[in-house]
Amino acid sequence: MLASVLIFVASCKPREETTVAPVTNSLPAVAPVAAPVVTNAAVAPAKPVITITPEQARNHIGETVIVTGKVFDVHPTQKGDVFINFGGKFPNATFSAVCFQGVIPADQLTALNGKTISVTGPIKEYNGQVEIVLESADQILK
Repeated sequence: MLASVLIFVASCKPREETTVAPVTNSLPAVAPVAAPVVTNAAVAPAKPVITITPEQARNHIGETVIVTGKVFDVHPTQKGDVFINFGGKFPNATFSAVCFQGVIPADQLTALNGKTISVTGPIKEYNGQVEIVLESADQILK
């Protein structure tokens, strides 16, 4: 049996060496792109929104704030605008939240009469009256 194993080993051909062609990429070469540099100067930190009273609103014109106070009067106009008056009834209100022409249904706004609520947004002055214009019901925080 040893002779047959030797004959088998002798009859086996040595493995031929093959060479593998290098892999080529048919895509054009692209230079690496550097990541943009971000500095702290480019990103301003968000200013926290403060909560103020209706009486303090006049001192914060141009700022986005939360005004919290008692609603003294809700006044719908013939045009469909609604004024939510704080700090007194119109024309003696110290601050108003104004909703123009049905952006928020008037019945939702008149239901706020006599309640303490908060409204948020940028404070503006119009004809001597300090106000926040309500463009969404989300600006009324109960």
